[in-house]
Amino acid sequence: MKTSKIIYVFILLILPKLSQALQPSFNDDLSRFAKDDSVGLSILISHKDEIIYEDSVGLANIELGVPLKTEHLFEIGSLTKQFTAVAVLLLEQKGELSLNDSISEYISGIASTQGTVTLRHLLSHTSGLVDPINSPEFLTTRIQEKVSLEDLIEQFKNGHWEYSAGELYNYSNVGYSMLASVVEKVSNMTYEEFLKTNIFLPLNMHNTHQASFSIFKDKATGYTFDDMTPRHHDFLDLRWAYGAADILSTTSDLNVFTLALMSAKVINNKQLTKLLSPVKTNDNELVGGSYNYSLAPIWGAKAISISGSTMGYSSASIFLPETQHYIVVLNNSDGINGGGWVQPSIVARKLAATLLKYPVPSFQEVPSDNLETSRYIGNYRLNKETTISLSYSHGKFYYQRNNDRLYQVLPMGNDSFYFSDTLAYFKIEQGDKARTMSFYYFSDDEPEIAVSEQ
Repeated sequence: MKTSKIIYVFILLILPKLSQALQPSFNDDLSRFAKDDSVGLSILISHKDEIIYEDSVGLANIELGVPLKTEHLFEIGSLTKQFTAVAVLLLEQKGELSLNDSISEYISGIASTQGTVTLRHLLSHTSGLVDPINSPEFLTTRIQEKVSLEDLIEQFKNGHWEYSAGELYNYSNVGYSMLASVVEKVSNMTYEEFLKTNIFLPLNMHNTHQASFSIFKDKATGYTFDDMTPRHHDFLDLRWAYGAADILSTTSDLNVFTLALMSAKVINNKQLTKLLSPVKTNDNELVGGSYNYSLAPIWGAKAISISGSTMGYSSASIFLPETQHYIVVLNNSDGINGGGWVQPSIVARKLAATLLKYPVPSFQEVPSDNLETSRYIGNYRLNKETTISLSYSHGKFYYQRNNDRLYQVLPMGNDSFYFSDTLAYFKIEQGDKARTMSFYYFSDDEPEIAVSEQ
């Protein structure tokens, strides 16, 4: 047996043991970000074709006390867009359209004065279309109204092209609704029928559907927050998110889809390269991602990431191409009102750190009464516009930027403090002339440095 084969077999033999060794750490990550008696998280981690961790914590329905299970369905928000993008690329692969086609070939009456808008522009969010659907005003006044796909497009196909096509990146939900309409017109199927015929059924994704007012067995109830208290999410007619944020799925189905997609079993390698290539504007400036995916490294490893959110639900996934690991986190709450919501992307990133054995802080609280509080409290100047204050009251430390809200922070030793629901932390050190506060959003980022005011 050749040496390379010996090493490969050895890796296969130790992988289950490695996975078992990480189980307690994954459990700790999950329990840190969710409680048994509140909204929940469903998690899956895989390596190639093997699921190495799968669990859930929290409640699928708080009123009835129904525990969350890994089989529960969630609305996946903008993770939907990857299905729409793949559908368009699949149609191009079949020779039924071209990404260079103008959207006006499929939607009549578009009168953009900003140049020809192609399907490629819509896929990459560089079409110049600016829609207000995610704005607070729209969410509170319009999103509850009944709408059809045709009405939605009619409202936004004119009067909202604010930039030249390809000039800059501007995230657009309506752009993806237009693409869903293109899929329907070219295929002579509904959007869901096309996805089921070409993706869901061939991959045995039997728990993935287009969301609607229909009752779906095992669908988790979605919540938002009033401060730290969960409540039912605001009403939403999901037709406003047609093709953009209206798919229901499970961690298992998303795992199946992603592994098939990344191995060119859904679209061919040529189309997959288009899906994952960095997007450039007209002046060749990179926008930082591909069609909906972030390509930024995570803990030093190459990563393909995507996040989503809709009323009552949020989601995130990370694919690590070098090691063929996949992490997906689904949450039955949203961050629209802030409060007790935990970002699935934060949970996924912490799981990635554990998986990759990246050195992150302990995020373990130490008793504050053992600390000399005067060494830390005070004001720290970040720049001309920003002052950070660290205060101490009734046994707790509080962090504040300018006059923004107070955040409780927890001491974790080594002169460091962390935020309970993020991976952000800061370290305070005494220099020759002044104390400094080094603030890290993530351990692999360069810190912001603030200096104490004397």
